[in-house]
Amino acid sequence: MDYIVAATAGHVDHGKTTLIKRLTGIDTDTAPEEKKRGLTINLGFAYFDLPSKKRIAFVDVPGHEKFLKNMISGLTGIDMALLVVDAGEGVMPQTEEHAAILSLLGIKNFVIAVTKADTVDPEMCQLTIEDIREHFKNGPLEKAPLVVTDAVSGRGIKELIAVMDETASKIKKHRAGSNPRLNIDRIFTIKGHGTVVTGTLIDGFIKANDNLEIYPSQIPVRVKNIQVNDQDQLVAQPDHRVALNLDVKSSDIHKGEIVTVPGNVTSSKLLDVQLNMLPNVPSLKLNERFRLYVGSVEVFGRLYPMVEDEVKAGTNCLAQLRLETPVAVKNGDRFIVRTYSPMVTVAGGTILSANAKHHSRNNQSIINTLRIRAGGDEKAIIVDYLQNSGKTVATTRELASLIDVDTKELQKDLQQLLDAHQLVAIDDYYFTSNNIDNVMQQVVRSLADAQEKHPLRRGVPRPELISRLNKALQVPVGASLIKMMKDQEQVKLVNDLVATKEFKVVLTPQQEKLKAELLKKLNTGDLIPVSVEQLGEQSQVLPLLESFDGEDFVYLGDGYCLSWKTYQEIIQKVRNYLASHSAGMGLSEYRDLTESSRKYAIMVLERLDKDGVTKRMNRVHILNG
Repeated sequence: MDYIVAATAGHVDHGKTTLIKRLTGIDTDTAPEEKKRGLTINLGFAYFDLPSKKRIAFVDVPGHEKFLKNMISGLTGIDMALLVVDAGEGVMPQTEEHAAILSLLGIKNFVIAVTKADTVDPEMCQLTIEDIREHFKNGPLEKAPLVVTDAVSGRGIKELIAVMDETASKIKKHRAGSNPRLNIDRIFTIKGHGTVVTGTLIDGFIKANDNLEIYPSQIPVRVKNIQVNDQDQLVAQPDHRVALNLDVKSSDIHKGEIVTVPGNVTSSKLLDVQLNMLPNVPSLKLNERFRLYVGSVEVFGRLYPMVEDEVKAGTNCLAQLRLETPVAVKNGDRFIVRTYSPMVTVAGGTILSANAKHHSRNNQSIINTLRIRAGGDEKAIIVDYLQNSGKTVATTRELASLIDVDTKELQKDLQQLLDAHQLVAIDDYYFTSNNIDNVMQQVVRSLADAQEKHPLRRGVPRPELISRLNKALQVPVGASLIKMMKDQEQVKLVNDLVATKEFKVVLTPQQEKLKAELLKKLNTGDLIPVSVEQLGEQSQVLPLLESFDGEDFVYLGDGYCLSWKTYQEIIQKVRNYLASHSAGMGLSEYRDLTESSRKYAIMVLERLDKDGVTKRMNRVHILNG
């Protein structure tokens, strides 16, 4: 069943709650104080099914000025708005403010209900309709369908349901991010069950027994039970109005906090945003204190426009909001700004960087990034993030969180960027083409520097280079990056040593002479490793052995070596032996075969395993393949 979340909004006592009760049979005024005073203080919830089988879940938000904060908190995840206007009173200040808030939060699907029509004469009702159209011309409500109703008599209720059904059919549902997120808008306790929180699930899925976390307090919780529309459920789906029974004390959590998976959000006091000012409101000045409403929380902060010293009515700008209390939000979340005193709704906007850094105004690089994010082109946002955020590389999960989409949906963008050669993928990590080129150039330069300092070394050990790359990039891509560079012939790999593709060891005449002498001493005819100390001055001999290891010499470590020719003779003997001894070769068998010692057997067999000639199985060595 398709699920539509609708908010009812309008001036106090214009009949919102009565209208919902007529549509759904549910009274959303549930608190004793609400009953006593005859107005909605907290958020009320109700639902009914449209003729098309879509389910409408109402959030009945309070209309009294004093309770406007609660009204804003209920608007997270809203698909449609039902704006209620009393036929006898017309558009009132809170009607206009509610409509402005709904528009600032990005809601585009409006239905207008004129209520209490039977309490006035037809002429008065017509004047109210004209008043509504005049107030909301040239805006998102200008062409909103309007239905005249009376909840007591039932007048216009069928027509209203039909109009809501038609409007619901045009709604494109939210994208479901991969991680669940619920902004807490109510907290209460049920005897025998414990703490219950409610909110609209705006991303992902929540299952019974899920281990989640509450932000920004970072309290771990377990989901004991889930209810949707007063029915127990095993899974809560995106866009549903949800009640979660959590294993936490109600006194430890607060309205406005977020229930999500660990690591999904980061608490921050700095938000980079696009700010949209309403028409005919006071200007906002640099460093002015304001009230921010985001998700279901109210916090105070100060405004720092990126360029302007004053943001005037009807304009928009890029700005940094510096808050007094951290909030846990995501890029793309909507917010409302009200002046500190007197409280007037003046602006709203979109969060472009939910965990911004403290930066100066007029920073052109930051401005460019924010303009790209405000433009909404997901592929451009990804490329800009990798190119200009100071991060060379990012994971799929990180990029999905950046633009708040499901990882499966993100793959479409990533594949297009890969096909256009704007991105390069290494394992599950993504670089821009420029970034990966820069990284590869740095690798080549570092190899060249090492070769200049040590001209007899045939390269940098691959494990050492992998470790250095992983540390520098802070992701484990070193091995794959070296393989990519080898495949592209940017480096060469010999005996697990990495070098620039042009590098060759060039010997002096003295070194050439020493090398020839070493080969003569090593090619004695027996198969016993020779100590470096027996070959001459270690500082002169060892660099030659290491440099030509795997070509003319085999350096076994621990100060012992063989000639390459002798090593090949050993390999042939071992292969011949293992061809007729399927049980394998142990240390004693190798010792007897080569007339050497246990010490030398260990050295040579380890090298044979390393070179892939043999492999160890339990305590013996067998042919590798």
